[in-house]
Amino acid sequence: MPPRIDQAAMVTEAFFAHFLAYFTSDGDFRDLQNENTWIHHLPRLSTDGTNNALNLALRATATAYCATEVNNPSIMQHAFTLYGEALFAHLKLLSSKPKEYTVHMVSTSVLLSIFEAMHATTTDGYYEHINGAVKMMELAGPNQCYGGVLCQLFFHIRTQMAFVNLTSHKSAPVQVRKILVETLEYRRLPVIQQLMDYMAILTELYMRRSNGRSYEQGMDLPAYIHLLSSVNALWAEYQEEAESRGQPLCRLDNVTLDPVFRDAFTALTIAYFCAARVLLAILDPQSMTTRAELTGHCATIISCARYLQTESIGVVYMRMTTPLYLVCLHSPDPLLITETLRMFETWKGGAMKGVTARALEKIYARRNSRTGGH
Repeated sequence: MPPRIDQAAMVTEAFFAHFLAYFTSDGDFRDLQNENTWIHHLPRLSTDGTNNALNLALRATATAYCATEVNNPSIMQHAFTLYGEALFAHLKLLSSKPKEYTVHMVSTSVLLSIFEAMHATTTDGYYEHINGAVKMMELAGPNQCYGGVLCQLFFHIRTQMAFVNLTSHKSAPVQVRKILVETLEYRRLPVIQQLMDYMAILTELYMRRSNGRSYEQGMDLPAYIHLLSSVNALWAEYQEEAESRGQPLCRLDNVTLDPVFRDAFTALTIAYFCAARVLLAILDPQSMTTRAELTGHCATIISCARYLQTESIGVVYMRMTTPLYLVCLHSPDPLLITETLRMFETWKGGAMKGVTARALEKIYARRNSRTGGH
């Protein structure tokens, strides 16, 4: 008989610390204006006695990560059991119609979405957790922000909403201004939150075009030029602020000449600027974007992905799906498409296999629809 698994000791302290490190990025405090890191608040939030669902969700996600790292099916089975218990406790709490939606509840939904990103349990589980998290953000009060923790969570949720918008019809209207101004109490919107506003508009327009409703509701040339100018102005502001602080966004390695970004969050932000420009190029009513410009945006996204791979940050693999998804579908250079697909195939063998498999499924379906299935 196989040795009995000590459930209590299944996720060791070392693995738990490794899990926390794997999902922690650096540099976001510069833009998101958070004081503390959400992932490092989780142990305290999950054990303060106010939300058992969060405790179970954290244990489930950490256990799933541990199981992937050591390739242990028994530990993975225990992770699925914990996930089921967490989901049941979370739904029970939400069905009780709580008077207040807390950072604990939002964190639970985000952790459950991370579990789905690692190991999909159902076709729509990942989408449902993301939409559930944003609905709770709409109902949470400003007292729940925990020194900017909700700011981080909302940014992560918005990156996942962009992917949901591009790959499904399951996104719901979001009261973004209410969350940013009332819940998060931003006085000056961070660059990345402004950029995600434009990404939300562009992904919606892109999906209308994909569904044969391309220029509904005023996506004419003046509207397009306004969006293009807004994204360019935001990019100029982002560059100028970095230079004024003596912190250039990127430099070239002296030996390899590869780009080295200021930090992981900067690389991610630049990837989303390029993703916005790819969408603008596709939506361009007068085809003003040249093939070389579109190729350049796609190449920069891949440079960001290469850099972020060396950082080995779990949430980055989730957040990079949108920019890389667009490269796969719209790069004029087949070599860039091949490299991106190779990245996704490699990631599919790692911890983020769930969301990566979903991205590949949608990419191949779109490519097959263009070629008639050949």
